Amino acid sequence: MQGNLTPKPNPLSRSAYYRAVPEEFVVECPYCGEHVDLYVEADVNGSFIQDCEVCCNPWRVRVSGRGAQRTVLVTRADGSE
Repeated sequence: MQGNLTPKPNPLSRSAYYRAVPEEFVVECPYCGEHVDLYVEADVNGSFIQDCEVCCNPWRVRVSGRGAQRTVLVTRADGSE
């Protein structure tokens, strides 16, 4: 992690951290293991599919909670989960 980031482990993911802005997270790709910045708008809750910026494999991103209590869980979305 770089700069003035304040890591806060996400209890649902091996590697999801809040940044200074509650909409930004650093997540670990469940395929390639790379850490990727993920922006999730404040009003988003539920799940959506997004491809990894590094390996292009599909993620299922699950967002729950509000404000500082938001959690993000990233899992495989290829049918193997």
